Amino acid sequence: MLIEGAKGVVVAVCHLRRHSVRVVEGQTVSVGDLIGECGNSGNSTEPHVHVQAMTGRDPKTAGAEPVSFRGRLPRNGEVVRIP
Repeated sequence: MLIEGAKGVVVAVCHLRRHSVRVVEGQTVSVGDLIGECGNSGNSTEPHVHVQAMTGRDPKTAGAEPVSFRGRLPRNGEVVRIP
């Protein structure tokens, strides 16, 4: 799933549980909105979500953008809750 934000930043949210996505293309989302549920896709042994901020929609050509949660990065196993 791709979420286009301010100033051209695009956030990819990957490994969501199959059939759990609650938004549709073009819908505006806000902080705290449920977009989908944590899943277990890909080569993994437990559910997780991959979040990646980029300068465009194509991950092959986009540059990385810094991302943080409440001003810092979570550590392994830490759950991030956004009210």
